[in-house]
Amino acid sequence: MAQFKYKARDGRGELITGVLNAPSAEDAGRLLRGDGKFVVKIEKTKEVAAQAKQSTGGGGGGGKIRRSEVITFSHQLAVMVDTGVPISEALECASQQTENEAFKAVLKNISDQVQAGNDLSSALRSHPKIFPPVMTSLVRASEVSGTMGKMLDRISGYLSKEMQTAKKIKGALTYPAFMLGMVVLVTTFLLVFVLPKFAGIYQAKGTALPMPTQMLLGMSGTLVENWHLWLGSVIMGVTGIYFAIGTPAGQRFFDYFKIHMPIIGPLFNKLYLTRSCRTMGTMVTAGVPVLDMIEIVREVTSNSLYEDLWDDADGRLRQGSQLSDSLFASPLIPRSVAQMVYSGERSGRIGDVMERIAEYTESDFDEQIKTTTSLIEPIMTATMGVIIGFVAIAMLLPIFSVGNVVSG
Repeated sequence: MAQFKYKARDGRGELITGVLNAPSAEDAGRLLRGDGKFVVKIEKTKEVAAQAKQSTGGGGGGGKIRRSEVITFSHQLAVMVDTGVPISEALECASQQTENEAFKAVLKNISDQVQAGNDLSSALRSHPKIFPPVMTSLVRASEVSGTMGKMLDRISGYLSKEMQTAKKIKGALTYPAFMLGMVVLVTTFLLVFVLPKFAGIYQAKGTALPMPTQMLLGMSGTLVENWHLWLGSVIMGVTGIYFAIGTPAGQRFFDYFKIHMPIIGPLFNKLYLTRSCRTMGTMVTAGVPVLDMIEIVREVTSNSLYEDLWDDADGRLRQGSQLSDSLFASPLIPRSVAQMVYSGERSGRIGDVMERIAEYTESDFDEQIKTTTSLIEPIMTATMGVIIGFVAIAMLLPIFSVGNVVSG
């Protein structure tokens, strides 16, 4: 969909201007003529591209638009719409209240589109980097059902939970990443700066060195003498992994490894399951068609193995099967969750059941975070202690032999 600015004359001959979304200029003209307007001029607007650039931090100095600002916008809009404020006035008010210039420009554009006669969902859809697909789909459902205020409040709650989930994942992974970085830095410091000084002492005394000391001195010498090769290897390795992940096969391998790796894997599994159930619960209750819901759930999981699951569900649904059929057939979905979905389908209360499942999976996800954190901390501490302890013992073992030589 592109955005077009137009000038046209209505049935009374008055000149009107506005913007609308259409696949092409011809389609835009066809829409205007279908509304009884005589087209004077149609041109593709560049405003959306400029605002998208601002929203990612490029040009204009407007800064990046944070998800918390989108949540605040949804909540403000919900309150104003519920109190009877027209949607165009509510958008104008929200635009004036935001302090982020990039977001203010985006809201101003959305307000202009709505005033020109476009639906709010179409206006939001013209900024896909800012407003996620689940938000635009829920707004579209509310436009059909006439529950805009209630739906905007539901959107705010959904986005808030998603942001909290992202923070929990980041918090759970920060500690092991920090500890791993510390292990690498401390070990490198010992090999590069400390061991070479001990090597000079050992060589001067001519003492036979134990095998652990010889291994460390060999690693130290290789690292110091060929540091450029080590650095080049690290850079090439990181670059290779980066480009490999950019390929479909590499991304698929990374996605598989992410959910099957020890300790961390179950955490990612719970994350994807929680996102899927939360999205399905929110959208089914809102009245979004099941096939549209599956497409959006596929986008929010961001893992190729789960995408395969939802592709399979889409295909089965189009052939007349039920959603639970795909869930039962997938090893990614716990049988208890699939059974609850099946029960909801049988009873005709799939919306209520999906919301209960979402609460269950969110609670399970929180417990998994606590379990993962409690396992990672002692493992990383023990690993760091073993590595540094081995280095220290290997350096001190020859001291006894050197002491004997000196005393002799």
